Amino acid sequence: MRIAYLGYDMLSPCLTALADSGCQVVGVYSFPTDNVYEFNREVRAFAEARGIPFTEKRITLEEIHRLKDAGCQAIFCAGYIYKVPVDHSIPIVNVHPALLPVGRGAWPMPVVILRGLDVSGVTLHRMEPELDVGDILLQEAFPVGPEDTLETMTAQIRRVGAKLCRQVMTDLPGYWAAARPQGEGEYWQEPTEADRTITPDTLPEEVDRILRAFLGFDCYLRMEAGDRLVVGGRFRPMEHNRPFGAEEALPGGGMRYYVRGGAVETEG
Repeated sequence: MRIAYLGYDMLSPCLTALADSGCQVVGVYSFPTDNVYEFNREVRAFAEARGIPFTEKRITLEEIHRLKDAGCQAIFCAGYIYKVPVDHSIPIVNVHPALLPVGRGAWPMPVVILRGLDVSGVTLHRMEPELDVGDILLQEAFPVGPEDTLETMTAQIRRVGAKLCRQVMTDLPGYWAAARPQGEGEYWQEPTEADRTITPDTLPEEVDRILRAFLGFDCYLRMEAGDRLVVGGRFRPMEHNRPFGAEEALPGGGMRYYVRGGAVETEG
């Protein structure tokens, strides 16, 4: 099957899985990334190694029509930030990192941890003009434990997403025809800077959830002199009488910042 792929590196195993399933990838569409938190190096390298056209330009309805006229039979979207013009004359499959219909939205993974949920998953669904509402082709759940972080959840999503892409390609027309409506769902707003901010009043269990939910991204300690940036912090419960935000260097180059009920520690 000739397909086009839309996405970046977070779900790049899906692209590899589709190719390994026998798909001929005729185009890879990504977007400009900051190469700090988001990357498209893997999908770019995949395309360049195989002589596949690669672009960071937003896909248009005209481009979808061009792809279809050139023999493209389906489009897979996996973490593409631009709104995709939906043309029902060609199947467009979206890989969504949550168990729809709950968890609609652009960044559901941190919300799972912030809410203390014990399960998440991946859903393959038909793309519709409205965000994340299309009929479900396949989905699979995985457990989320009290030690899981954004990084460990992302690793699970990459694994499950690739697995579902391989499965759906065993009979895409059949899965497409049998897709089931989602029904009433729940949209999760993208987390804000406030969701990543720890104050003197933040309870210890909430500090832990915030750090795990955004591991690898910026979190903040709300100080009187201004917010202190913390990246890659872990919460360590401990008794102490240090003021909020007091800091000390750790062996190996890391830092410790004292918060309510413990400390936030970063590696060097």
